[in-house]
Amino acid sequence: MNDLDDPGALAAVDPHDSLGAVERTPEQWLEAITRARSCEGLPTRHGINGVVYCGMGGSGVGGDILAAIAVETGSVPVTVVKGYRLPAWTGPNTLVICASYSGTTEETIACFDEASDRKARIVVISTGGALAERAASRAVAHLSPVEDLQPRQALASLAVPALVIAEQLGLIADIAADLTETEGVLAGRVALYGRDVATDNNVAKQLALQLEGRVPIIWGQEPLLGAAAVRWRTQLNENAKVAAFSNTLPELDHNEVVGYEKDSPSIGELAIVVLRMPGEDPRVSRRIDATIERVGELVATVEVSAVGESPLARLMSAVLLGDFVSVYLAVRRGVDPSPVTAIDELKRRLS
Repeated sequence: MNDLDDPGALAAVDPHDSLGAVERTPEQWLEAITRARSCEGLPTRHGINGVVYCGMGGSGVGGDILAAIAVETGSVPVTVVKGYRLPAWTGPNTLVICASYSGTTEETIACFDEASDRKARIVVISTGGALAERAASRAVAHLSPVEDLQPRQALASLAVPALVIAEQLGLIADIAADLTETEGVLAGRVALYGRDVATDNNVAKQLALQLEGRVPIIWGQEPLLGAAAVRWRTQLNENAKVAAFSNTLPELDHNEVVGYEKDSPSIGELAIVVLRMPGEDPRVSRRIDATIERVGELVATVEVSAVGESPLARLMSAVLLGDFVSVYLAVRRGVDPSPVTAIDELKRRLS
């Protein structure tokens, strides 16, 4: 078990500096805003009655964030597709955002082709690949994320363009101030969670220690922290190489909570992280408190709070904490957070 305050241990277990990628999130956020604001050739906004965001893995989380913000301030519904096919209602009045960091994701390419056949209004987010080639050949607007990262490390570069596109087309409210606030919140959180902050004063390191040896379950309230809970789960999967699960409140009070009984299999091996935030719906707050009281004697539980004034800042502050925790847990476990061997093996088998 590695000491999270030992620079040598961090460097030895994380040779590709995944932790550094997390620590540079505020800089990536600013760069993503600049790139998104300079994009040319966006579709016309008139008549758009729905958004479909297509993306897998780390690229897909950008869609989860857009959908969560659209619930708060949007004028049209946002559907996130993590597969090969578009909704049947997709057509000329649909904005389809196809996001693949590599530009080679087969599911997203299939969605692009279908969107083109349906004459939808398309925007592509990728660093290159077949998706960028298709965008160029069909005169489709294309935004490039920050390069030389793994897809999950490029979340700011994938989420910000989708948000800015939606804003510029009048599909969500003006978010210029929220984008600026979020960068400041992210920078402030990095100062609290970074590698140079000792465990005694570092919530991210403390959480990693609490999750060590347990199966993490992340609870977040809809819509904002439900998206953050998904991100926590996937980061724990890919970085820390552990099985992790997520669910949302109040929905889990209608099913999952029944599974927490003293004779439930492996109940003592679970750890629940409850994501909370300022300004919660009082009805949801009461549910969270009652649910934690119901399961707290059986399962290790910990509450952490998002920060910020805007929905976007709160969402991204919760996301960033999970990113840090996942890398620290990887280091604690002695596993390199960078490789995703299982995904690479599956791709080889499928090819």
